[in-house]
Amino acid sequence: MIRLAFLMLAAGSALLAAAPMAIAAPSMSEEAIATDPAITPPMLPPTDTNPVASAVRSKLNALPVEGSAEELKERSVLSDVYAARRDVPIWLTEGGLTDRGAALGAEILKAADWGLNPADFHLPVIPPPSKLDAATLGKADVEISKALLKYARYARGGRITAPSILLNSNLDRRPQFLDAETVFRDAIATPDPAEYLRSLHPQHPQFQKLRELYVANRTKPLGKRILANMEQWRWMPADLGQMHVMANVPEFIIRVFKDGDTVHTERIVVGETDKQTTIYTRPLRAVVFKPMWRVPESIKVKELQPDLRRNASLFRQHGLQLETKDGAPIDYRSIDWHTADIRKYEVVQPPGPKNVMGVVKFTFPSQHTIFMHDTLDKWMFAQKVRTLSHGCLRLRNPMKMAEVILAEDKGWDADTVQSKMKTGPRDQEIMLEKRIPMHMVYFTTWVDSDGKLQTFGDIYGHEKRISLALDGKWDEIDVGRDHLAPVGAAPASSDGFSTSSNRPTTQQRQKKQSTTIVDMVGNALGGGF
Repeated sequence: MIRLAFLMLAAGSALLAAAPMAIAAPSMSEEAIATDPAITPPMLPPTDTNPVASAVRSKLNALPVEGSAEELKERSVLSDVYAARRDVPIWLTEGGLTDRGAALGAEILKAADWGLNPADFHLPVIPPPSKLDAATLGKADVEISKALLKYARYARGGRITAPSILLNSNLDRRPQFLDAETVFRDAIATPDPAEYLRSLHPQHPQFQKLRELYVANRTKPLGKRILANMEQWRWMPADLGQMHVMANVPEFIIRVFKDGDTVHTERIVVGETDKQTTIYTRPLRAVVFKPMWRVPESIKVKELQPDLRRNASLFRQHGLQLETKDGAPIDYRSIDWHTADIRKYEVVQPPGPKNVMGVVKFTFPSQHTIFMHDTLDKWMFAQKVRTLSHGCLRLRNPMKMAEVILAEDKGWDADTVQSKMKTGPRDQEIMLEKRIPMHMVYFTTWVDSDGKLQTFGDIYGHEKRISLALDGKWDEIDVGRDHLAPVGAAPASSDGFSTSSNRPTTQQRQKKQSTTIVDMVGNALGGGF
């Protein structure tokens, strides 16, 4: 009965091709087509005169010699593992599918329950034993093995091979591929291939909860939203960290998790829509009390140099200082800013009451130059949509976060943390010893502790990009600018700060307790950091 059921499912697999699901990503330059023998060793000659083994080897030899790095690795693994078995079939015998082969194929045909498209895996139609000749048997066995490895690749995000290139540079994630040889050998050895396939998907509780909701809503618009979020979980590290920090940008919320439980939650401010907070993971490196601020290049070029060409009011009001690239102080008034390039200098703001980073910052270094820190502008946290910075995260209660992190890393109590901040030196960097990952994420759907689905706005359009990619509509994706591209020099005629539709309104500003020069400059500088 198992074999018959698989035969019927396999025969009907072509009907599933019309499902609006995953379509492979376009070819990638970084995964350029490869034919180097060092990467893809030539297929071995048949190792057995048995006609079935010869058919297996013939099928392996006929596989394309071009493709992505992952595809080439899979083909090499297939060749090596089959060769070690003298090309004996794995999933079929002369009597048709084995029970394990039927179980594997039937589970692949249930891929839609996991947000994948069964038609992507090209399972063969198995004829009845009376029509199953050696050539068909050998070819079909290899095709089932190919489907297995492709399923494993797609289960870990292989439909969108490089989000930062194909979708947007601010999506600094990559599929979390499993080793193809390990997958293949484990699938062969497991007593339950179907259960093994299910284990290849992300095991994060949120992914599993979203999957259950997806199955119930897959034909609804909500199903597409959930699917885009499930795909992002395929890009997340399998081990999030025994203790980790997760900043969900569209939700404007940050959470600290320990042993799977939420131990701290706080509101955050994130980047404006044209100065986005990048989505990536790095370990927390340090907590810095009374930090110095080193002004990012984009702010130097777009905001400070135009001000220097007028009257340098921001330098005076904010107490900014100019340095050479070697750290030597230099008088900003001695330079003709109509001809000089501010990118050749460093601009810093010493610790103090005007410092836009407040009393504490958290570092997790990357090429994106993003921090998490305090802010002078507490009014921002009363806003529902908090896309108000130049990309960094701003915390409503940063000292509480410092207490949570340093209690874990140093064993300090709250009084000790407060004392370190108040009595310690300026720009005091406390290096962390434990591994505490900082995950910047973009989940627009989230299942809360009560099992209810929460949805958030697609503020940067990443959800839309992912959905278009999963539908195969690559030409409709607005990749946008590369936020890591070098910043050009400010034009000599530039005479003002950059503006954004996300700037606070006059009514919002009036909600603050006071409006001072520091506040206004903070909105231009710190408000964007």
